[in-house]
Amino acid sequence: MKYVAAKATSWLDRLEKFTVVTFCGSIVILIFMGVLSRYFFHYSIAWSEELARFLFLLGALFGAASACKTGQHGGIPLLVDKFPPALQRVTEVFVGICMLVFIGYLAWQSYGTTMRALASGQTSMTTGISIWVINLGMFLAFCLAFVRTVQGLIIGAYRIDKPIVE
Repeated sequence: MKYVAAKATSWLDRLEKFTVVTFCGSIVILIFMGVLSRYFFHYSIAWSEELARFLFLLGALFGAASACKTGQHGGIPLLVDKFPPALQRVTEVFVGICMLVFIGYLAWQSYGTTMRALASGQTSMTTGISIWVINLGMFLAFCLAFVRTVQGLIIGAYRIDKPIVE
């Protein structure tokens, strides 16, 4: 069972990195292409900016999900370091539970938004991409962040005394 879990985690790590790198690389290419088009051909590629915005949003969300595994979220370690060790552990668990509740709420809300966008058939103005596709990406990123937070809690990534950074 441990082998399967380790293999799945390794596969998920690679998929996450590939997704974020692909989104970031695509953003650079799209923006560069848009700037060159405006500067040299005096023609604006309207859809490039909107697509880059969508990729930035999804890249940031998937990157944040990846950071949840290693506990690289915003925190106040300077304050928590002043607590006794037992209270530090309680704080670690409390923060993890709060993160799970918050991320779960965001996933639930993005699922509702995705379903409403799917039902309405709404599309973006310049790219024509169905909005439910973008919202589905957000839902998947929040679900992944939930899973990664659970993984981080299991491996001790939220330990204040021994943070895990890859």
